[in-house]
Amino acid sequence: MKILIVDDLAEYLYSLSRALGPEGEVVTAASLEEAKARIDTRTTVALVDVRLSEEDPGNRDGIILLGWIREHFPGTKVILMSAYRDYDAAVDALNLGAVGYLRKPVNIRELKLRIADLGQ
Repeated sequence: MKILIVDDLAEYLYSLSRALGPEGEVVTAASLEEAKARIDTRTTVALVDVRLSEEDPGNRDGIILLGWIREHFPGTKVILMSAYRDYDAAVDALNLGAVGYLRKPVNIRELKLRIADLGQ
């Protein structure tokens, strides 16, 4: 299983990649552009932060990336994550085909179970 983790916070990328390393190959990206360059047809799951820039509170690059992944890599399952209570983003994510929407900090045990279910 190949897992792409997309988050603008280096600490979060590090902790999630360490936690998910035993689940398969983990690739990380800190931006929309970097994620587009690192995803490929082997990517089973993408964990994507909704807001990929803390400097811009209206940023929803994660939603944009979700749409792009669904168009270019329809076999990749996408789970969106956010530390903010943005119900519109959650609805948009699910309407665009996300298989889940998690609040940060993410419960690692729950995340591993979801990923295991998606890999079957």
